[in-house]
Order: sequence, then structure tokens, then C-alpha cells
Amino acid sequence: MKKRITYEQPLNERIRTWLRLEHLFSEMSYRLKGPSEWDSRAVIDNLITIIDFADRFDFKAELLKDFELHLQTLQRWKSLPEVNIERLNQLFEQVNQCITQLQHFTGPLSTHLNPHPLLNLIRLRQSILGGTSRSDLPAYYHWLQKNPKQRHQEITEWLTPLDVLQDALILDLYMIRNNAVTYQEIATRGLFQSKLEANTTHQLIQVSLPLEHSCYPEINGGKQRFTVRFYEQPSVEKRAVATEQDVNFELACCML
Repeated sequence: MKKRITYEQPLNERIRTWLRLEHLFSEMSYRLKGPSEWDSRAVIDNLITIIDFADRFDFKAELLKDFELHLQTLQRWKSLPEVNIERLNQLFEQVNQCITQLQHFTGPLSTHLNPHPLLNLIRLRQSILGGTSRSDLPAYYHWLQKNPKQRHQEITEWLTPLDVLQDALILDLYMIRNNAVTYQEIATRGLFQSKLEANTTHQLIQVSLPLEHSCYPEINGGKQRFTVRFYEQPSVEKRAVATEQDVNFELACCML
């Protein structure tokens, strides 16, 4: 099977926030594997950004609402023919575990930085362009010269308070993405428009294309309808232009 690339468009601000947090967690997880000073700097930057981001959003209440709906969906799926009961029970267990962890999580994430003076110092300097350089923060630079294994161990401890949010976020998006109806569609001369079912709580639109396809989509949508317009950009030195070719693509409408 040819490799495919999937583009996504959130249909509400909550899902947009989830996707941004997912992006930050993915970058942080990738950088965590690296041994260099710059990898550690990137992880710390992501850590502080996630905490500041999460403190502006009541993620606990919103995730708990989503998980209650997921439990209802899983209950409905039990009656479907040929359903994988073992996998269904695993998902029930995972959802209930996330609910329990969220219910026991108290206070804003930023309070978990209080026992770590160095992190708070870095956080205060982040708003200044280049404010965490070695001349501005010698204590940070000194820590960055530690053995990579020691840095990794300490960073892992600092990341522990984020585990509840990360685990819940990953599972929530997994459930939403896999509760989808998929279609094979054609964008005539690069344009596709469609309506969404009024009685369904759609959260996310996905458009999938072969990895080597010459076009990419821009998706615009709301509660009732959405539009997919495909563009070509043969060179990064030139502006993208709307394609005139018909584009075959896979469409998924993901829901709660």
C-alpha cells in the first residue's frame, strides 16, 4: 500500500486546542530522545509552552465531557455485529482509567513548577527574545552541560505532571479519529464542497492523499458545511496556486 499523508481541519475551538497540544507533545517527545544541549533546550521550551497553554484552558472539564461521550459510543458499539469485544473492553478500561486520573488531578499545571526554581527562572526569561542565552542565564547553561543521562532523568521527572494530560489527550483524539465515516471523493477542478449531518457532532475533517501527490488541501469548515480546495506549489520560491485538475482523495468526517 502506498504511503499517504493526512491533513486535518478542526471544526471547533476545543479540537483546535487539542491538535495544538498534540503537536507540542509530539515535538517534545521527539526532542527528548536527543542527547544534545539544544535537544534539552527544545524540550524545556515545549514543557513551559504546554503548561502556559493548558493553564488558559479548562482541559480537565472538557476531556471529562468527551470521555463520558466515548463511553456511550463504546456501549452502542457492543451491539454491532462482528465487533471485536476484546478490543472494545480494552478501550473501556483505558477511558475509565483516564477519567480516574483526571478526577484526581488538581490545580493548574503551572503550580507543579513551583518546586523547580530553575524552570521558573527559565519561564520568566522566555518572553525576552534570546533571553535564555548562556550570558543571560548562566545557571541554565551550567545545567545544560551536565551528562545527557542526568539531564534526561531530571527532565523526565519535570514532565511527570504532564502525563495525565498527555495520556488523556492522546486517547481522546484516538477515539475521535476512529469514530469516522470514510469516503472516496473527487474534487472537480480542485474544489470539493459538502454538508455535514445536522444531528451529528462532527469534530474533525481529514483529507488523505498519496505522499507523492502534487497537491495539498486547504480545508474550511463549520458546524453545517465544509469546503476543500486543492493547491499546487511546484517551487517554494513561488506562491501556491489553486489547481485546475480533478483530485481523487479520501475524506473522513470524525465525530464524538
